[in-house]
This record gives sequence, structure tokens and C-alpha cells, in this order.
Amino acid sequence: MLIRFKKGKNQHKHKPDTLTCIRDDGTVTWTHIHRGFVQHDFAHYVVETTLGFQNAFFGLVAKGYNILDFNLPTSKRPFKIPKEAMKVEPIVALLQAELWESFPAPLLQPESQELPANATPAQIETMRQHLRNLLQQWDNLAPGESMDLQFVTLGEIYNGHFA
Repeated sequence: MLIRFKKGKNQHKHKPDTLTCIRDDGTVTWTHIHRGFVQHDFAHYVVETTLGFQNAFFGLVAKGYNILDFNLPTSKRPFKIPKEAMKVEPIVALLQAELWESFPAPLLQPESQELPANATPAQIETMRQHLRNLLQQWDNLAPGESMDLQFVTLGEIYNGHFA
């Protein structure tokens, strides 16, 4: 799935940032991104791709879920958010907090209860670096420009698309 982040031309005149996901079958879902929320979506991308989550936000969108449906109240949402997706949120929050705050020690450690038991120090450092790099690329974009990321599912890898 192609994930496109586009920097809005003017946040104050209703031309905000956008997130568009173009699935492998050609279907599209998109949304406006509220100011400052792109960091959260980048953190999701980094966590999901580095740790191999398949049923969190981008994995679910790749499977056909509509981005806007995630914002609906639980009673109106056409799906139940899987447990795996709920496990990703604290990891995303800790990763973001490490960038925003000055802590004496990193928040994400291999023994952190939020992380999967098999998470390695190398994966944690990869997530930190990848998020920093994405945010730097984003900061370097001019209004109206976009950046594309590829979300690859394990099924695509196993079926030989990325072997």
C-alpha cells in the first residue's frame, strides 16, 4: 500500500495536511490531518513496519478499512478495533514522547511492558532513527509537496512480491 502525506498549503485557510492511502487493489481512503498529528501517523508507520504489526492502523487500512471510520464512536464504527491495534498505541505514544521531552533515559527499553517480548534493542533504535528521519523529511517539504511511504504486509513478503 502506498501512503502519501501531503503538506497543506495553508493550515489556516482550510488547506490542511492530508493522509492518503492507496491500496494495492487501487482503492483509496484519505483524511485531513490535524495540525501536529502527522508525527503520530509517522510513529504508527515506524512501529508497525519495524515490529511487523499487521493488524494495527496501517495494516487495517491496507486490508480495506476506511480511515475516517477510526474516528467514529465505537457504536457507529463498522468494525471492532483488534487487540493488536490497541497494543500499538502505547508504543507510538512512548516513541513520540521520547522526541518531545527530555528524559534522563529513553522510555522504550527492550524490557518495556508495552513492547512485544521479542523486540530487540536494534529495533528500538531503528524506530527512533526512522521517526527522526521522517520528521526531518517532512519539515523540509514545502507547502503542497508530498512524501510517499510504502507499507508492506508480511503476506506480500511471503508471496514473493518483495523477496
